[in-house]
Amino acid sequence: MQTASRNVETVREVYALARRARHDELRRFLADDVTWDPAREGGWKRCANADEVVKTLLWRAGMNKMRPDDFIDLGDRVVYQLHGRALGRLGAKGIFFPRLFQIAVLRGGKVVSMHDYPSRADAFAAAGLKT
Repeated sequence: MQTASRNVETVREVYALARRARHDELRRFLADDVTWDPAREGGWKRCANADEVVKTLLWRAGMNKMRPDDFIDLGDRVVYQLHGRALGRLGAKGIFFPRLFQIAVLRGGKVVSMHDYPSRADAFAAAGLKT
């Protein structure tokens, strides 16, 4: 069995800490100027700093039980699928089983940006991967 990369483990830890509402510990994994962009324009307000990202993560991972899975490590970026509730409201595609994907960019062990994508094809295209 292959062990997960440091960046994949960081993303897992970020969501785990958010689910447990561990604000201070979560904050240590985020760059001060971290950003988070929605899957579609106007879907929700873009997060422009660590405090906004923490609040959004607490809502998503805690209230909506969101968790990452199916990781693809690309060095400084990690592509993964999000599972949980309320994915359709966040721009996920699919009527019966909406799916939402995310790319997190990491530097020095900290998340510097997150971006949601409504489909695997969109996330792969943004990451420079072929579907």
